[in-house]
Amino acid sequence: MWVKMKPEYGAQIRVSRGLYYHHGIYANDNEVYQFASPVGSEVSQETAEVMVTTLDRFLDGGELEVRCYTDEELKKKRKPDEIIEYAKAHLGEKGYDIISNNCEHFSNRCAFGKSESNQVEDVFKMLKGMFGVE
Repeated sequence: MWVKMKPEYGAQIRVSRGLYYHHGIYANDNEVYQFASPVGSEVSQETAEVMVTTLDRFLDGGELEVRCYTDEELKKKRKPDEIIEYAKAHLGEKGYDIISNNCEHFSNRCAFGKSESNQVEDVFKMLKGMFGVE
């Protein structure tokens, strides 16, 4: 679940970009870790990399949402220091792929050590439903 609130150190955050959500990891208002392009489109496979930016630049005028966890998720979630340490250790990492290695995958790897994207899974579920695929 995502809520509009002030994030804490190590929080998973996101902002709507219309057709998709852009995800990141919050350290403070001057340090947000994201998998994005330094200029232009956030989803450019050629230029995207794990980088640090400010919260204002991350939001780009959008509204901040912070992830709230279920009890089950809290059992699996890393501690805030571990989340930030992981994000910092991957600065400069490339290999962006909208299906298998996007900003949400990065955020979930930081928080849980597991690469997942609910956005991608939801699209595949919708396509399977449209075409009657089990």
